Amino acid sequence: MPTSSPVNNMEIRDGDWTLWEHDPATGRSIWWSLDDEGNSVFRIDTPVDAVIEANAEAYKEAEGTKFGDWARVASVPLNLLHSSGLHEAHLQDDKQFISKWMNNGDNRAFRTRSGKV
Repeated sequence: MPTSSPVNNMEIRDGDWTLWEHDPATGRSIWWSLDDEGNSVFRIDTPVDAVIEANAEAYKEAEGTKFGDWARVASVPLNLLHSSGLHEAHLQDDKQFISKWMNNGDNRAFRTRSGKV
């Protein structure tokens, strides 16, 4: 195992994974394991339930309101913003990618209002 973990004194396991770090304020957990070649691998679990619940509430509140500039259409956790490519698309002003991602039904939980982006 790599250098000492803050939670090393209490080994918490999830199958082959060992808890490496946990942030009680955000609920984010970092897990450590070894791959088949003996290399360290880390997995980061970030809870999104609170974001999804807040988005559902905002979606209901926005129902029937006018669309316009600067109307919030989504709330996406930072880890997903980066891993999904949305951040890079924003930096590159790739409106087509952003629209496709936002309008994809699989990403509905992150929308805060109906309609097409």
